Amino acid sequence: MNYVAPVWLPGGQLQTIWPALYAHRVFGPHPQYRRERWDTPDGDFIDVDFLDPDPKPGAADEKPMLVLFHGLEGSSRSHYAEAFADFARERGMAFAVPHFRGCSGEINRAPRAYHSGDFEEVGWILARVQARRQTQAGPGAAAAPLVAV
Repeated sequence: MNYVAPVWLPGGQLQTIWPALYAHRVFGPHPQYRRERWDTPDGDFIDVDFLDPDPKPGAADEKPMLVLFHGLEGSSRSHYAEAFADFARERGMAFAVPHFRGCSGEINRAPRAYHSGDFEEVGWILARVQARRQTQAGPGAAAAPLVAV
């Protein structure tokens, strides 16, 4: 299938800028996140913003979890992150946005910086999210699916 740009929005630059400025981020209220700071194995930290669709303790572990890894210099307030949060909320899913180092609004302790090929940190984050959900689900119980984008 070949993509054809709309006549009113030609070119890749305009197609990138338009949604950031004019697209609907959410159709309901803007997401309210709960932030957790996680210490990393190398003595630094990352901040993770969670959207809690159900305030009951442990309820999010019964629902599928959508984890969004933001783009370069993105955050949980990026237009696409808020759209994903709205998508998750509408479907009753738990949602999290881990902020890569230096992207949560605070300077990190270690000199290590975020880069798009840092698969080890992504793997550590997903393993920690899954272990946390499994612990909260209880012994012998299976946590709901975990999906990353």
